[in-house]
Amino acid sequence: MNDAPILSPMNQIADIDSASDFEKKHTPFVSVQAEGDLVKISVSVGHYVPHPNQPDHFIQWIEVQADGNTIARFDLSPVATEPQVSVSARLSAGTSIRAIEYCNLHGLWAADLTI
Repeated sequence: MNDAPILSPMNQIADIDSASDFEKKHTPFVSVQAEGDLVKISVSVGHYVPHPNQPDHFIQWIEVQADGNTIARFDLSPVATEPQVSVSARLSAGTSIRAIEYCNLHGLWAADLTI
């Protein structure tokens, strides 16, 4: 088990096009889709560059926030799960979505999207 502190500094990439493969591998990809009065929020890690999914290196959890409030958190296990999650919520236009993921070796990574 990794002894890294759970509250490590937050990593966030300003420009994904100029990011390194290491940064792309860890940056969450966030998409939204309207479904009636709900918004489906999908988050994946490894969208830009595949992230390892092994017992010693994996995405431990993904959290979704709306305007700074946690609306969902998914705990993941290595090997058996892929770091891809979705949640539907009632949100209005202009809501700020933040996806945060925790890599057991490389800490916290975030991406933002406004709907």
